[in-house]
Amino acid sequence: MKIKITLAIFVLFSATIQAQEFNLKINGGPSGILYDSAIGNGKLKSGGGIGLGYTYFLSSHWGIATGIDVMYNQNSFQLNDANTITSYEVDDQTSAFEYRVTPLKYKEDQHFISVAIPLFLQYRTEVASKTQLYFGFGGKILFPGKQTIKASASELQLSGYYPDLNLLVDDLPSHGFGKVSNWQDKTTISLKPLFLLSAETGLTFKIKEKTQLYTGVYIDYGWSDLVKDTPDLSIVAYDPSGLDNIQSNGTIGNKKMIQESRYLSAGLQLKLGFSLAKDKQQPVQQKAEILPQKQVIAPIPEPPVQKQVVETAPLKKELTIEERSYIEKEPLAFQEIGSTNLTPELAVRLDQIAKILNSNKDTELTITGYTCDIGSEARNLEIGMQRAQEVADYLKNKGIESDRMHLFSKGESEPLVTNALAENKPLNRRVKLKIIDQLSRGF
Repeated sequence: MKIKITLAIFVLFSATIQAQEFNLKINGGPSGILYDSAIGNGKLKSGGGIGLGYTYFLSSHWGIATGIDVMYNQNSFQLNDANTITSYEVDDQTSAFEYRVTPLKYKEDQHFISVAIPLFLQYRTEVASKTQLYFGFGGKILFPGKQTIKASASELQLSGYYPDLNLLVDDLPSHGFGKVSNWQDKTTISLKPLFLLSAETGLTFKIKEKTQLYTGVYIDYGWSDLVKDTPDLSIVAYDPSGLDNIQSNGTIGNKKMIQESRYLSAGLQLKLGFSLAKDKQQPVQQKAEILPQKQVIAPIPEPPVQKQVVETAPLKKELTIEERSYIEKEPLAFQEIGSTNLTPELAVRLDQIAKILNSNKDTELTITGYTCDIGSEARNLEIGMQRAQEVADYLKNKGIESDRMHLFSKGESEPLVTNALAENKPLNRRVKLKIIDQLSRGF
């Protein structure tokens, strides 16, 4: 049982690896916290990140992408002058008072590192021979590290108002009240995980057979605030022992100062994608169609003494002229560039062809794929074979045995009409069916 399970996993992996891609990512631009404040002003600074991604392509256009991103984010925030920040504290004599902090030229430089797990739905479509346009949209779960804050002010006026006594104390340094000049301190603030709305778009360029270069832009926007509310926390901590060690609390969590703190990151992005598809054996371009020959086994001579009655094999059913014409007359059209998908119209015709072949069990046919002259010769041979395989797979699902179908690709080598005119090119993207006569098979 374990061997069967292992083989099944291996077969599934081998089948799906064709549609997988890993990529390395680097991006940069304004990245940090977007502040909304009535008494201050926050500014985003340049940040950037790196990432490792994985994409599973559901089709030639659609895929699902995930991975892990690491970002460096930084901000500045500056309070307007002539604002007093208040909070309620208890002094060293256990008396409650209103702590008032009036800063001058107060500023914070902030930064933090974050890790994000993205989940994207990606769409891409070809716009040139080796160029595609891509879009990605979805979300990310952001896990921010602690925010490091470097706070400074040219002056802090620290005062205490005792409402019971109607007393304002603003010059008692030994108890933490007075004026501090050229103050600065450093602290850290814990940030909350949150959900980001994300989008990206750009162009991809095929630089090698299995390597794609993605160039474009991206944006990530936070769904909620990055920090818990701390409305009663002042920008600096009250120290009843004096003014020599005034510690910063930061501004980000205080709703009196900052009403919103949303994450925002946007800028330019580069990705290098590595496909895991296995190398396919390129079909050999044929100068003339060579039909497969079946081996003829020489009959064993009868013994001279005995006479045996040889039964005559029943006559094989032959296709009618109408049935042959229906199969061979019109090629199957694949008019979209690079497409190997069957249209509903082709499916209807193949259903009828399958009925004819199921009624004529001895009939075999060749399935040959063609392209126009857009793209390299090797790529066109590959697409031609993929189109032939798509037709064969459809007929097989309708009950036609694989050994009755013989696949070929001629790529761009035998156009139905000249490729010199743009309107002719769709007519050359086709698959041709041809009945193999019994005589040509060696019967």
